[in-house]
Amino acid sequence: MKLSKPQPWHFRSAESGLTVLLIFSLAYLFVVCALGDFGFGKLMGRLLFSLILVSGVVVTFRQRWVLFFAIVLAVAGLSLTWMEHIHQTWSLTTLSAVLGMIFLSFLLAILIVQVFKRGAVTAHRIRGAVVVYLLMGGMWSFFYYIVALTIPHAFNWPEGLAAGNWQGAQQLLTYFSFTTLTTTGFGDVTPAIPLTRTLAMFEALAGQLYLVITLTRLVSLSVVCPDVPHKPD
Repeated sequence: MKLSKPQPWHFRSAESGLTVLLIFSLAYLFVVCALGDFGFGKLMGRLLFSLILVSGVVVTFRQRWVLFFAIVLAVAGLSLTWMEHIHQTWSLTTLSAVLGMIFLSFLLAILIVQVFKRGAVTAHRIRGAVVVYLLMGGMWSFFYYIVALTIPHAFNWPEGLAAGNWQGAQQLLTYFSFTTLTTTGFGDVTPAIPLTRTLAMFEALAGQLYLVITLTRLVSLSVVCPDVPHKPD
């Protein structure tokens, strides 16, 4: 079977988009978890999440309908994120979290297809696999956040977290999501109701299965579809 020749400009654009998305995702996690208690940290967290939305659109530009849907979600997400920053209410916070989860779920679906599709294993695909893992933790953190906003006492919080401190709750749930995804689980934040316990169980399973399946898939692709060098421009 004759493979179609990749377009260098398209390949480089995808490479750059995923690299930028990976950098912003790592920076967002650091800022939210380490600097979220400070005013400038909250502002930087919102800015970085906005940049994740924009870079996510860049990554998904291959098909017009995908691009259109990504732009609609990104614009709505940006608007809600900054409206919430200016005037924080429960309804805006919840709606922003729901839209953030939808956008990350959509972006995850697009990237998973790219990572697992048949073809040579490239740096683009490796970076995509890392971004998928990070976005999984981010998506679950939004899921937990929505549950915490709508169901009282869904989690056991550490002492010192004031009631109604939604920003602090989001910070803790981002930390909780990634410790659950990696099955570290320090126990300072714990699920308190059957729903959140079930969500945590499925996230832990998804995190471990993703690593095993991804490693197996990439190794098999590297054997079956070795990288074929193409001519530079």
